[in-house]
Amino acid sequence: MLKPLAFCLLACAALPAQQIPAATELPGRPFYIEQTWVIGGEGNWDYLTLDPAARRLYIAHGHAVQVVDIDSGAVSGVIGGLGDAHAIALDDRGEYGYISDGVASMVRVFDRRTLRVVASIPTGPLPRALVFEPQSGLLFAVCATPVNPGPANPQPSARPQPRPGNAPARPPARTPAKPAAEEEFRSSITVIDAEKQEALADILMPGRLGFAATDGNGQVFINIVNRNQIARLDAASIGAMARGRSSSPSIGQAAAEPSNPTPKASTPQAAAADPSETPAADWSNQTRLPPSAAGRLAFLALGPDCREPHGLALDGVHQRLFAACANMKLVVLNAVNGDQLAALPIGPGVEAVGYDPGRNLIFTANGGSDGSLTVIRQHVTDTYSEIQNLPTRQRARTLAVDPVTGAVYLITDVMGVKTTPPGGIGSLQPEPVKGSFQVLAIGN
Repeated sequence: MLKPLAFCLLACAALPAQQIPAATELPGRPFYIEQTWVIGGEGNWDYLTLDPAARRLYIAHGHAVQVVDIDSGAVSGVIGGLGDAHAIALDDRGEYGYISDGVASMVRVFDRRTLRVVASIPTGPLPRALVFEPQSGLLFAVCATPVNPGPANPQPSARPQPRPGNAPARPPARTPAKPAAEEEFRSSITVIDAEKQEALADILMPGRLGFAATDGNGQVFINIVNRNQIARLDAASIGAMARGRSSSPSIGQAAAEPSNPTPKASTPQAAAADPSETPAADWSNQTRLPPSAAGRLAFLALGPDCREPHGLALDGVHQRLFAACANMKLVVLNAVNGDQLAALPIGPGVEAVGYDPGRNLIFTANGGSDGSLTVIRQHVTDTYSEIQNLPTRQRARTLAVDPVTGAVYLITDVMGVKTTPPGGIGSLQPEPVKGSFQVLAIGN
């Protein structure tokens, strides 16, 4: 008979290799979980956004956005009544915030002082990622649902109607159906004038779009998950085209197909007179982009080191892109020319990556396995190295970074089990423990 110690050693040797990579360099002051704030709430969660000036953390959680005071760890407010909250973006004036409400196909605008929803803006189907670009004043709502009609991807009938008092909803632009062999996954981006709180145009894009980020200087970057690419959009040029201030063909004209005899509105102002139609640019065919995309859209390849980019962050000063990929890699690209600068191992199950420009640190939230936070240092020589892999909690897959204090915030819950049927003898299934949703405050 094996002694207990020998049995333990044999069992451990039989386990698969640890998936979390070992750090190559440890920081002088390692990161650790300083506090855990149990804030409750129900439903799944998605992205979180930090307002460092107001000391608030906004968390998309089910049918609500929870607002946490990061000085006390207490919930200071809740924005409720949402269909399915996915992401939060904040304007640069401290006045409004924006929530992508997926099942409602809306962007909800809320007052950051009162936390009340003040407007609802129709978008393409199922918006998820949101990014506010400060130079142009545009909000980009990334809708990752297929929009091409056909057997595999049916065309949504129309946008849902907004709340009373808001602009009427408009159906997405229709495009001719392709044969099944040519059927392709396409997504859309709704371009919104944040000041006027109205949608200007829809842009049809190739592939399945993921997370979005901006460099703060007029460029917006969006992951194309199934193509291992990053799309780069020039916000100012797109805004000028959408507002009808460009001498180039308007968005409405660019979307018109020769086989469609219905004339398109030449400007968004003209389209506003006809609420049944939203101007749209069809940039979904990457190999044959229309003239309207010239100078406004570019594609950066992530290369063989990345499979399915999920998280995306930016060093806007040095124009560096950090893409966290499903195959446990972080890829660093030059945002200007697309050159790959580095590829580093990270933990499994990543959904978000954050960048601390003051400390030149990159963080990836790895929700797979037992959960981990990979910390990568950006050196002045434009080289990168892992400095720590901190064990966190299962499913802690999204994060926010405080650029003032350097703190990192992750969210997750505690998993329990339930029996099927309830109370009987049957199979065990994992189930979140009610009221266990929590924020992990990480510092060093």
